[in-house]
This record gives sequence, C-alpha cells and structure tokens, in this order.
Amino acid sequence: MAAKAFAAVREKFALTKKEITRRIAAELNVDQVLVKKIVQQTLDTILRSAAREGRIELRNFGVFEVKRRAARKARNPKTNEEVFVPAKSILSFQPGKNVASMILRSRSSARPPARAN
Repeated sequence: MAAKAFAAVREKFALTKKEITRRIAAELNVDQVLVKKIVQQTLDTILRSAAREGRIELRNFGVFEVKRRAARKARNPKTNEEVFVPAKSILSFQPGKNVASMILRSRSSARPPARAN
C-alpha cells in the first residue's frame, strides 16, 4: 500500500520521461514514438559524453560533471556498526544562470502568501 501511495506522490511532483515525450509530441504535433527515440538518444548521448569527457556544458541550461567521491567510513543506523563505503563517481548538475533564475521565479510565485500573526 505504501508503494502505491509513494508512486502517486511521485506522479504528482516528478516530470517523467514519458510525460516529457507526451508534451513535446503534442507541442510539435509529432508522433510520440519518434519523440521518445529522440529524447532517449539525447539522454544516452549526454551520459556517454559525460563518461568519456567528464564534463558537458549546455549553454543557457547548465553543466553536467562527473565528480569523484572519496572512500569513507559510515555507520549502519540499525546496528551502529561501522561500515566502509568505497570511492565512487557521481554525475552532478550545476544549473546555468537562466535555469536557476527561472526556478527561483517559479518557486516564489508558487508559494502561498505568508500568514499574518
């Protein structure tokens, strides 16, 4: 039951690849199957390029960069046992100025008005 509730919440707030495909297809009046292939190819190209080059800059959008996380010691919260977490690479995203300001504007306009005391 909890998994269904979580999926419903995720559906409300997360924009999925399927929804991106639907929106683009509707806006451009193009077949969804074609748009799905284009979206998937774009994402695959970004990932392959990030793995190969380590950094991708998309002007007016942001920068994807592969960063290395050092190995560290952590603690299992259930058993309080110390565990070793190996080093790993992660893909980070730094939004460009245009994206960051657009997000700030959309978030500030979506907030409910402050309550007066």
